[in-house]
Amino acid sequence: MRIELILQSVYLPFLLLLTAVLGLWVHRAVWATALLAAVVAGYLTDALHGLAAVWIALLAALAFVYQRVRAALPPKPFSQAFAGLVFFVYASAMGLALLPGFDRVELVAPVVLSAGAAPYAIAVGFPKVVLGILILGLINPVLVRSWKELAQLLARALPVFAVTALVAVGALLLTGYTSFAPKWTALFLLFAPINLFFTCFSEEACFRGFVQEELSRAGSPPALAAGVALTVGAILFGLAHFAGSLDYMIVAFVAGLGYGWAYMRTRRIEAAIAVHFGVNAVHFLLFTYPRLA
Repeated sequence: MRIELILQSVYLPFLLLLTAVLGLWVHRAVWATALLAAVVAGYLTDALHGLAAVWIALLAALAFVYQRVRAALPPKPFSQAFAGLVFFVYASAMGLALLPGFDRVELVAPVVLSAGAAPYAIAVGFPKVVLGILILGLINPVLVRSWKELAQLLARALPVFAVTALVAVGALLLTGYTSFAPKWTALFLLFAPINLFFTCFSEEACFRGFVQEELSRAGSPPALAAGVALTVGAILFGLAHFAGSLDYMIVAFVAGLGYGWAYMRTRRIEAAIAVHFGVNAVHFLLFTYPRLA
């Protein structure tokens, strides 16, 4: 299998996007500069065209407005709810690639990873990643600031990962979506960083870093609000996987409960991202991926 990658110009926007993602853990100037550079590179390489920059700028403006409304004193619950809803609806349109001007770049053409598997391709795009960057950069920038803190929260998330992986993969097996098929392929070396820093990062930023976090802040008593926020985030996460079967959407909902549990247990988005990636890695390495044909 040949993987043609990375230092060609067509991949430059996505390397800069990755820099912006990692820059969230460094400084606002780093991620903001890298994101701006990624947009410019996107136009130069045709990954972006038309009004893509306008859609990104509007998303950033809505995120900034929501953060300002939320921080207002005295609190304005109606204004906050309205601004949050507008942001979420627009963010959903962007995350689901409903806005024109964004092209996905295929890194690996469809391949069959194991006997009986459906073909799998690796492609990357802007919308979901930009959404994750802006949520964690402008709205909820509560991130770990040391390797020690990261190690501690990963230790707290480990039992959540074990339970979530067991239940989610078990559900996939029961529905006939996948089967036991352990394997090793060099493709995992590309799958891992893209899945971790683009897919898991962006989805957890949206469904846990925004939906679950904001709903848990808004309700009372806190325990009830946390439970409702966890459930709603998982439901929306399941619905976002509508491109799969109904069974797959249900499994995504179940997995979303696990990712939300990791976030609720640690109050750090890194825990949810790690559990999400761990489940995906188990699926990739030990079972038919992405699904049975």
